[in-house]
Amino acid sequence: MRLSPLLTAPAALLLSQGEAKAVLTYNIFESAGNVVVQTSGRLNLSRAIQDTVDACGTSGVIDIANAIVCTVTDQIVNPYFVTGPTFLNGTTSFGGSTSVSGIFTGIVGFQSRFYIDPTYVSNTEIVSSATFNSTTLAGLGFATTGLIGTWTLDGTSETIQFILGPPTAAVPGPLPLLGAGAAFGWSRRLRKRIAAPLITPPQA
Repeated sequence: MRLSPLLTAPAALLLSQGEAKAVLTYNIFESAGNVVVQTSGRLNLSRAIQDTVDACGTSGVIDIANAIVCTVTDQIVNPYFVTGPTFLNGTTSFGGSTSVSGIFTGIVGFQSRFYIDPTYVSNTEIVSSATFNSTTLAGLGFATTGLIGTWTLDGTSETIQFILGPPTAAVPGPLPLLGAGAAFGWSRRLRKRIAAPLITPPQA
């Protein structure tokens, strides 16, 4: 049986509410006496605007005052232009990491550039990290927590953000769940009403 547009509308509305632009997150946190920078997310680079060849400058680095965070072995690439903060609050703390893993990425805020391995395919998962052994967030110059910087890739709505704190698992909020339940119940009642036979009163 073909569903009425009235039945499909609630589902479409719920799906559209769940859609979001792509975001790449750099989480910076302490773990087992070390500081870890960990990336997660994905980006659509199809409309992003590239610059001429350049490099992050070093492998696995945090430089707060100049808004620099790079992960994995440095590469000479065509970076992308970004719009966002050119410095972050805190003292300059420029140091190489002890170990790195994953795909090369980097933000150099004071130059408004984003770096990523040229073999990256848009909308695929980005995973990389840099570990700074035997140090603390305070030792690297961080004085705040939570979201500390957000950049937008020029020519797109894609965003890159720095969060001071470990990654957290996404948990569905109560309102979307309640909305889905209400829409499901309403659609069942409407289907029953449509399926019910039409009773014509007896003619006099």
